[in-house]
Amino acid sequence: MNLETEKILGTLEVLIEKSLEFRLHYNHYSSLIPFVWDVKEKGDFSLLNLGRDRKWITLTDIDVAVKSWQALERRGYLNPDDFPDDYEDRITPELADARAKIYETFADAIQKNLQNIQVLKFSKIPVYSFYIVLGQTTDNDWFCFSQTVARETKLQGEIKCSNLPDLTMQLSLGSNTAKLQYNFQQIINQLPPINIYGYYGGGYDYQFKHYLVQGIANSQEKALLIALQKAGMLDIAQFHEFDTEALSWMWDEKEIGDFYPKYHKINQFLNQNLTNLKMFRCSFWNLECIYIFGQTKAEDIAGIYIESEFDYNP
Repeated sequence: MNLETEKILGTLEVLIEKSLEFRLHYNHYSSLIPFVWDVKEKGDFSLLNLGRDRKWITLTDIDVAVKSWQALERRGYLNPDDFPDDYEDRITPELADARAKIYETFADAIQKNLQNIQVLKFSKIPVYSFYIVLGQTTDNDWFCFSQTVARETKLQGEIKCSNLPDLTMQLSLGSNTAKLQYNFQQIINQLPPINIYGYYGGGYDYQFKHYLVQGIANSQEKALLIALQKAGMLDIAQFHEFDTEALSWMWDEKEIGDFYPKYHKINQFLNQNLTNLKMFRCSFWNLECIYIFGQTKAEDIAGIYIESEFDYNP
């Protein structure tokens, strides 16, 4: 690791003590963890490379993805291990069979019209996973298809950030890509959204709409980022600071006096020592994985990782 990057990591480890608490609203307590990405060792920093490195992205095949999408629709709730006794099927067998034929048409169209196809499974907890499909056109553009993702938690000011330019506004696609975009969307439109339970029963009754989205760009990574934002799994933003006022809802008076200056030092250090600070917020149903990161002088990536679990308490 570059000496400059190593120094930044060491300082972050000093600033971020084990006692320093972080909690999103309605989530369990979590901690800030120093995070470094050595570019020489791991290659360019991207969501794809990050997920592969952290083992929450793995390769699979399109049949597995399609079967998973269909199984979710048939059962109507996320956790296959949590079957409620009084549950009624969300869709009829006849509708499930009709949708299965459309999914088959969709998979055939992908395999016929795209090359360099990759099917990725995203999974951070054993009971929940979702699937995306990547493929390249003859115009060298990329498609990414994703199912929508359940998200239990909303940020409520704990992290101050601002929007980045819309990736979809930077597109200049080939004629074949534009034609495929239309054709794929026509198939997707034949699969209307289906309401799926996040947590079933217990007075909670959370639901989200399950359907497919597509992202298109001139690179694999951009197509993925566009699709995952549409799917509700990913937020990308320009990071400004941790907001101690928004975080202080969980602290007593003594803790406020202790934690405020610690967060102030962290904010100051990040903004003074890293450039182009960003936030990747990745949601895996009831688990938030948030990366606050920027570039070091050595052109490595450094920052803070936060993992926060939703507090299911109906």
